[in-house]
Amino acid sequence: MNHTDTSAAALTAIKPTAPIVREMVLAALREAGEDGLTADECAVFIDTDRLNVRPRTTELRSQGKIADSGLRRLNDSGKRAIVWRIN
Repeated sequence: MNHTDTSAAALTAIKPTAPIVREMVLAALREAGEDGLTADECAVFIDTDRLNVRPRTTELRSQGKIADSGLRRLNDSGKRAIVWRIN
């Protein structure tokens, strides 16, 4: 994948904290239980920017740790968002 200089810098900046945020997302989803959380709801729950959470949900889904519940709720921008649950 070709990265722009800005995206490469962002990747370098987030790399040390990504595992921590992934664990925080998993903990939030465990606590949410069957209700699950959207990425935006999870960001509020763990008190971080939603732009830190959204890539982590993609990674966690790829790892098979979380799954799309099939439910949708409106996110902060008014669009339907996936409700994630622990797999």
